[in-house]
Amino acid sequence: MRKTFFLIACLTVILWGCGDAGVQSDVSKNIGIDPISVRLSVPAAAVGVLVGQTPPINVNTGQINISSDEFDEYLDDTERFTINQITYTIDNFPAGSSADLTIDMTIQLQGQNPQQLLTTRIDDVQNNPVDVLLFDKDAPGSVNAAAISSLEQALKDGTSFQVAMTIVGEDVTLQTQDVDFDFIFKFDVTARIQLVD
Repeated sequence: MRKTFFLIACLTVILWGCGDAGVQSDVSKNIGIDPISVRLSVPAAAVGVLVGQTPPINVNTGQINISSDEFDEYLDDTERFTINQITYTIDNFPAGSSADLTIDMTIQLQGQNPQQLLTTRIDDVQNNPVDVLLFDKDAPGSVNAAAISSLEQALKDGTSFQVAMTIVGEDVTLQTQDVDFDFIFKFDVTARIQLVD
């Protein structure tokens, strides 16, 4: 499924060097992907009752291509891509219900095997957290550095990829049998571009 991207932040261009290397610049964008719909469910008899753990839910972004969709005009002159940050937002989790989530996240480049990206826990999803940091290049924590490097190379090559999640609800209390909410990723990406040789 092809995803549509939208520009979150203004385009930033910084001229940073000249001389033998020519003139280069950094172009940075904060790009959000289309929301991923998630459904958390409990048996009818467990509505309004604390459930310790729900069965795993598997969801993914579908194929996305940040570089060709957002940096197409620069791709031929791009020396490298850097992923600065990855954040997430939870949207539309209904009031009155509550849950914590444990998430295993992988990336899969087109034509390649999945790579583990990270495992994280989100407490109190009902608070609908906004722009929570998953990855920061200056403090990567337990995020798989090899997966980030593969993703950066895929951006340079114009290769599409998908993000997949296995989600388990913990300490879940739902006021209806099914609760639908959205999971939104944003990628803060910088392209290093050779403007003049």
